[in-house]
Amino acid sequence: MMLDKTINNKDLDKYLASFDCGSMIFHEGDHSQDLYILVSGQIEIFKGNNKLTELTEKGSFFGEMSFLLGQERTATAKTKTTVQTIRVPKEEITTFLHDFPELAGEMTKLLAKRLDETSQTLYRLKEFCDQLPDAVVATDREGKIITWNTAAEELYGQAWNRMKSRSVEEIYDDPKAFKKFFDEVRAKRSVREKILSIRHPQKGLRFISTSTSLLFDDYRQFHGILSLGRDVTAAHQMGKKYKRAYFWFFLLAIVSALLALVISRDYPSLSKKIEFFQDADRLLEAQINQDYMSLGEQFVEPMLRKDKAAAVRVMDAFFRTQSDIGPLYTGMVLLDNDQDIFAFYGLSENHPGRQMDENSYDGIDLSSERGRTYRVMTLYRSDQDHPTGKKSVEIAFRLKQGDLFIGWLIFHLDSHVLADQYGMDGSALTSFQLQNAEQ
Repeated sequence: MMLDKTINNKDLDKYLASFDCGSMIFHEGDHSQDLYILVSGQIEIFKGNNKLTELTEKGSFFGEMSFLLGQERTATAKTKTTVQTIRVPKEEITTFLHDFPELAGEMTKLLAKRLDETSQTLYRLKEFCDQLPDAVVATDREGKIITWNTAAEELYGQAWNRMKSRSVEEIYDDPKAFKKFFDEVRAKRSVREKILSIRHPQKGLRFISTSTSLLFDDYRQFHGILSLGRDVTAAHQMGKKYKRAYFWFFLLAIVSALLALVISRDYPSLSKKIEFFQDADRLLEAQINQDYMSLGEQFVEPMLRKDKAAAVRVMDAFFRTQSDIGPLYTGMVLLDNDQDIFAFYGLSENHPGRQMDENSYDGIDLSSERGRTYRVMTLYRSDQDHPTGKKSVEIAFRLKQGDLFIGWLIFHLDSHVLADQYGMDGSALTSFQLQNAEQ
């Protein structure tokens, strides 16, 4: 072969370089940009700890990408046997290719082949993404769109040839909201099921559930973002209607109660009911105090040891006792000092807490207010029976050992028990004088 004849040319002897078995020819990240041609032996190419390929064919080029791109090495070359190569220093490559045009031609063919293989791989990747039901959008490190599948064209109402190389933030209706979301992604590296709005050319305002992750290589270098999106406009609007209906129902209940109070002629009977509820309030206040002070002490050691199993055993023992006296609580959560869930216990299989993840309390203000040592929250959490959200009354207490802040203990209260047995909703709990283990 002509290439064999060229490689065996005596004029190339000055470029010959030999390497022992197990030697590193160059490392990934090196700034060397020499070009190599395999004369004999076997070479392994690695990316990080992953073996990419093995070179055994005489005349194989390697190391050419660093020269052509003027960048650091993108892979590591290690000898598997004793190896002989032609090594051309970067500053001599132009002269080398001029003196040996046959090798220049072979390099051109090699690069054309690799380009074709890369194009085929990208085409197959696009075909795969086009089969996915969710919109797939990927960007480079500057936020420019490099992947946009068929589902994305339909969801966002824009063709690929229009969105290619455009900034990803142009998709969304509120750039400030997207920037805040992207900052959250950068901080956590992955954010799931975030609702963002877009302006569809034909359908108008839509709400998109977006799950986004950062893309890193084996050396943890940031290369871009990957997002999956789906239209949740119908569920979002249903949730808003549900909240509006609940507001009017609650307002109507208040007005009805006031009217009944005004026209009531059985004042003594009403007074007894008020005294009953006041006594019930005091009993409820005492029970929550007792439960918190007892559990707060038991959770300190498991949390300091990061022993989740021990914490769950304490919860299980508590709820077994509670089942004998009536289920005031539906669940319980321990958060660490970063508001990440440390342990959870729920009575019902459908309890929304069973779908909780590390983001369940992210962004929720748990600090005490107006001199109280606890915080009462009314949240809406979705479960299988309540996809748009079920009301959850929760009380968050701080856990400390001495001056060391450990996290939070959060009780999930049964709103029906509060209403039926104590005649109150979550807001009434804010008037309680509850203790705190940090005192």
